[in-house]
Amino acid sequence: MRLGVKLCLFWLKVSCNISHKVHNIECIDSSKPSIILSRHESTWEALAFHAIFPLQINVVKKELKKIPFFGLILSTIESIVIDRKQALKAIKYIKRKGSQALKHGFWVVIFPGGTRVLPGEPSQIQSGGLIFAKQMKVPVYLVTHNAGTVWPKGTLIKYPGTIDIYIKPLDDVENQTLQTIRTEAQDWFQEKY
Repeated sequence: MRLGVKLCLFWLKVSCNISHKVHNIECIDSSKPSIILSRHESTWEALAFHAIFPLQINVVKKELKKIPFFGLILSTIESIVIDRKQALKAIKYIKRKGSQALKHGFWVVIFPGGTRVLPGEPSQIQSGGLIFAKQMKVPVYLVTHNAGTVWPKGTLIKYPGTIDIYIKPLDDVENQTLQTIRTEAQDWFQEKY
């Protein structure tokens, strides 16, 4: 998977002049399984994170399995596939499968906004990923980026440019309220763009 992603990123650089730069990567402790709560603007980050961060499992909505080719990829890689229409069941499933992934040394990537947003558009942070982050007692990182400016949602068109990825450790998660975490995530996602 990681090799395939690196090849995709190389091809995007050669064919579309799309590159990326990671800011504050030194704050990552790759020796500990962790949780990433990321802004979601594009398909790019769902791919590229596999090359940027340690081995991981993504939480994805079940509708993605119906997309030609992409659904096939999701079937071959391990993912936590949830039904967002059944929120309580989804939260329980994320907790069960996510805790197993963390115990086996994998990182867990969650897009707490639930769906892709346009660049500059606020993410409406859902509770499921925040509850999971509070309960797991592992490092949590907020990640924001501008991938939607070069690989916009809803189109096959790609634009040349550099995608900037910003990382911020989220401290003392287990002792914060959901609203405090939500506000900090929303503010961080908007702060850079």
